[in-house]
Amino acid sequence: MSAKANSNKRPFSRRKFLRRTAVVLGGSIVAGYLGCSPTRRYLAQTVEGMDFPAVISSMKPDFWFQVLSDNSILFKSPKIEMGQNVITGLAMLAAEELEIPLERIKVEHASTSSGIIDSLGTGGSNSTLALYIPVREVAATMREMLKTAAAEQWGVALSSVAAKDGVLSSGDKTMTYAEIAESTTEWKTPKTPKLKPSSAFKYVGKTVKRIDLQEKVMGTALYTIDHERNGLLHAVTLECPYLDGKIKSIDTTEAAKMTDVVKVIQEDDLVAVVATNRYAAEMAVRKIKVEWGIPKAWQQKEIIDLVTVGQGKRVNIQDEGSARSILSSSASKVFEQAYRTPMAAHAQMETYGTLAHVENDEASIVIGTQAPGMIQGQLASALGIKKDKVDVQTPYLGGGFGRKMGHNNATQAARISKIVGAPVKLIPTREQEFQNSVYRPNTHHVLKAVFDEQGGLEAISHDQATPDMVLKDLGGNFALSLLGADWLSAGHGASILYPVKNRSTSVWNVEVPYPSGIWRSVGIFANTFAIESFMNELAHHTKQDPIEMRLKLLKGGDEINQRMSKVLEVLKVKADWAAERKPEVGRSVAICNDRKTIAAAAIEVSIVDGAIKVLKVTEVVDCGIAINPGGIHQQVEGAIMMGISAALYEEITIADGKIAASNYHEYPLATLNDVPEIQVLILENAPEPFGIGEPPLGPIAPAIAGALLDLTGKALRSLPFRLEEG
Repeated sequence: MSAKANSNKRPFSRRKFLRRTAVVLGGSIVAGYLGCSPTRRYLAQTVEGMDFPAVISSMKPDFWFQVLSDNSILFKSPKIEMGQNVITGLAMLAAEELEIPLERIKVEHASTSSGIIDSLGTGGSNSTLALYIPVREVAATMREMLKTAAAEQWGVALSSVAAKDGVLSSGDKTMTYAEIAESTTEWKTPKTPKLKPSSAFKYVGKTVKRIDLQEKVMGTALYTIDHERNGLLHAVTLECPYLDGKIKSIDTTEAAKMTDVVKVIQEDDLVAVVATNRYAAEMAVRKIKVEWGIPKAWQQKEIIDLVTVGQGKRVNIQDEGSARSILSSSASKVFEQAYRTPMAAHAQMETYGTLAHVENDEASIVIGTQAPGMIQGQLASALGIKKDKVDVQTPYLGGGFGRKMGHNNATQAARISKIVGAPVKLIPTREQEFQNSVYRPNTHHVLKAVFDEQGGLEAISHDQATPDMVLKDLGGNFALSLLGADWLSAGHGASILYPVKNRSTSVWNVEVPYPSGIWRSVGIFANTFAIESFMNELAHHTKQDPIEMRLKLLKGGDEINQRMSKVLEVLKVKADWAAERKPEVGRSVAICNDRKTIAAAAIEVSIVDGAIKVLKVTEVVDCGIAINPGGIHQQVEGAIMMGISAALYEEITIADGKIAASNYHEYPLATLNDVPEIQVLILENAPEPFGIGEPPLGPIAPAIAGALLDLTGKALRSLPFRLEEG
């Protein structure tokens, strides 16, 4: 509410939202401890199909919204804006229930000391899905509190008070929200109000321009690097370029003598130069003489060999019918293929830096993170102070893609600030961002299938070998040992969706020497590539149309299968599938289900000057209600381009114990020359929104692979695609 109202508010007691997430995750750990594989399978199937709701720290309206003196409303978003346009969609939902024009909603990220925090962070395509109801309920509650306050001041019945466009009225009496907020000292909290029906929405369902558009276009948007503090110093750390490397010997004498250098820090594993400006700090770090101890000079082939089905620990996450025994007894008839995806960098434009100021057992942190709540806990533990003494402020992110969920330098920055007794800005170099980061893990997949005498698919299996993505970050080796493998994230999307009577999926957990983590679309990227490439090869092998084969398989399936069928039917029309194919053009399809969203793509490719050229992408998404259709189009288009980039170019390799790529010149990405003709169609088949940031990426690589198979007759089964390997 207003600043005055804040100091006099009554306690706000509300139903606790979404506790079931903690119950599910806690239950997973208990069940894992029992070591019961059927229980693990049940949990894996349950978790894979569920949407993870937000875990919100408070449902008090004044933690979410503040009425400002100009009669606008400040919305303190628990979700972080990193280009995906989430704050616009959430503001639209708030405006609907607050009965205020959308242009009068201002949005900032909640800090850990002044707003609500979602302890799960921002990612997994869960933001709008998880907050669709909570944001509306809190906004509606605040509206009713304003109406109640007005009714009491005017001495009229609450039922006579109307709210419209930020103004309260009853008969000839009117007050703005700002006026009533300023004049009210005690607030009454109503029961949860009834929410608007979708038929009454003013904004939801319409394309709305981005709330952050003007400031980003005009260059006034602030990122971590833009923030300043009085007495600010700049730090650059010395990072080991080798996997698991340690300092054998070090000489910082020359660095300490450099102009503008304030201090050279060498404390345990932390080596840093602190200077009055960034340039001086970076130049001084280069003067440090260091000899590295390298436990093993890993090579790329060794990494590939490590991540192979049959290595590590196996967890069976899907087991229906008798798939394994049927495939084993029909070995001569089995169609089997193997697929690989490589390590990849996030390659976001903004490196993951921190501004930290630690004094008097309090810490103020500015960091462009996807998980401010996790950063708060991390720093409280590292500094030995209470969590409520750590204020994490999150500006806009210059790209996230999962990179900014973990593996940050916030603790380093805080330690440096504490040592020098001043605010410190620690921004990684681009080389550090590439070589001392966290990476999408490489994976290996083996798929097998056998047909019955009638030509139907009798049995199918999928084995995925993958490093962990999140379990070590969440619970260390303990969580991984309990659950067996990371089927929660790395194994997400590994199960066979097609309703084959006999189907089985296993995830093999393997240990790797590099830090692995979440990359946009999480496990959906690798698993959809493998499964859908295999389906396209099955269609090619049996001389079936890839769409018609899928439609045949999906008959009689569950609700997800029925939605998949509808999306494919629409895709046939939208992609003009019945048109005669040109001999120089290959085409194919792929489909996936992620966070309840069905995404299917039809892709056309050609070979131009010896290189793969994606000519056209048609993608259909069934994502429930479309809050902001224009924003959805942008997300799908971005996912398409990221999928093309991953399919054609992106790969992190390891040589002599180091990450080989040090900057963009050694890590090619898709450019404007790679942009194809793009068509996007949104289907709305549910009264609630589903996830959209990641599902559309899943079908791209396998559809390209299928189109190349259609064009050349050769199957490419490893990313990125190289024609010479076919």
